[in-house]
Amino acid sequence: MRSLNLARILCCVGVLTNLATAADPVDWLPDNVNAVARINVADVYKSPLAKKEGWLKQSTESFIQQESFIPPGTNQILIGSELDLSDNLISIKKYSLIVPDKSLTLEKLSAWLPGGIEKLAGKPSAQFGNDGYVVDTEEGFWLTTTSASRQFMTRWLKNGPATAERRLSPYLRAALQSKEQQSQFVLAIDLQENFSESEVAANLKSMDWIGSEAVAKNVAEVLASAKGVTIRINVDTTRTGSATVDFGMDTAPLKPVLDPLIEEVLNRVGASSEDIEGWKWTVGGHQVKGSGPVSPGSAREIISLLEPPSITHAISASSETAATPEEDPKPKASLKYCKSIRVLLDDLRNTLHKEKDNHALYFERYGRKIDDLPKLNVDSELLDFGARVSSSLRYQGQSERMHKINAGTRKQQTYSSYASGAYYGNVGPYNAGWYPNGGVSAPGVIGAEENQAAKSVRFSEWKQIEDGLVAVRRQMTDKYKLEF
Repeated sequence: MRSLNLARILCCVGVLTNLATAADPVDWLPDNVNAVARINVADVYKSPLAKKEGWLKQSTESFIQQESFIPPGTNQILIGSELDLSDNLISIKKYSLIVPDKSLTLEKLSAWLPGGIEKLAGKPSAQFGNDGYVVDTEEGFWLTTTSASRQFMTRWLKNGPATAERRLSPYLRAALQSKEQQSQFVLAIDLQENFSESEVAANLKSMDWIGSEAVAKNVAEVLASAKGVTIRINVDTTRTGSATVDFGMDTAPLKPVLDPLIEEVLNRVGASSEDIEGWKWTVGGHQVKGSGPVSPGSAREIISLLEPPSITHAISASSETAATPEEDPKPKASLKYCKSIRVLLDDLRNTLHKEKDNHALYFERYGRKIDDLPKLNVDSELLDFGARVSSSLRYQGQSERMHKINAGTRKQQTYSSYASGAYYGNVGPYNAGWYPNGGVSAPGVIGAEENQAAKSVRFSEWKQIEDGLVAVRRQMTDKYKLEF
């Protein structure tokens, strides 16, 4: 039956070809949104790489299994998010819109909507998966989210499109509507009014690559004028990416420190990866630009900033999921879930090998990504393992942050003791071998001690994760007679 359903839906794609443009879906993104993404789904599926790796088939199967609400016939996806623009970049609220072919309606999809079609604020709507909702605005696009409530969707619907007083920021609108580069994937973050020049300058002074105080001041002035960043990914036979950072003034002062600055910024926002760091970066006018190849792992890292619908998992996929028996959905769903955890853990493990990265941020982000993996028809024991892994990652992230806080507190106490005359002798407090007053660590040692404590937690937790993965793979392989 599922084979027939898949074939029927795939056949629909050839018929549904015209984009519905009765209104501008961008207007439905609330004004509190400070990050947006646009995915031209139809164009992605036409790419040679997507055809080779079967992305349309994968997405269709995900829809049939209710892992995501991205039905065939989807032309475009828009995502808006209210991000916490601290080091965490956590998505506080998320809004998604689907632009379907004009011939596609919720009624035509009713066979795959277990609750059927109902009315929400007078508009056709349906539930999907565990707590997902979709509402037809009857203006050529649907409002949808994978995790919400009737109240959330009703209020979003009643608020309606933008007004003159309540509109998405000009920077984000320009990024989504630009005709200059119609990339298949666009991500933009509005950074205006977010930075304090004095705080940026203070942070820069602690960087060993910044040079003089005058250089730090000039660089801080430019950085504090940041308007936003726009990242694009194109899929053809390979994945390529580009990034543009826009400022409110000339960027010439950034040129002497551009490479270490880019590396530091990528680390701070959790978008660092070897291939992105290897991009060619240039300074010109009011912009800094970079471009280069994008690996599957880097695509996942970039896309994960907004944690968008699972259609984007295909953009960052590396191969088509292996075939499994059609008659029982549990083996296939469980195999996909297990492989997804392995991919995410491999991505995270590669990141942790680079000491400069913001490890706490990655631990927390990947913990959320494992929590958000589709769970329908997945073996309960495998779900229990996934829950233990995500819990461990969050614990490791918390441990990293706590040890950094402890290091800062202990250093401050050491500085205070030294300033008050508590330390004695002719050996300075920055001598890593000096332990005055019967064992109080010198500031140079404190960071190493706390870092080692964090590494000990990480080593212990990862050993349990890896041992658990070996055990659960063996258990699932024996149970379903498939290679997990």
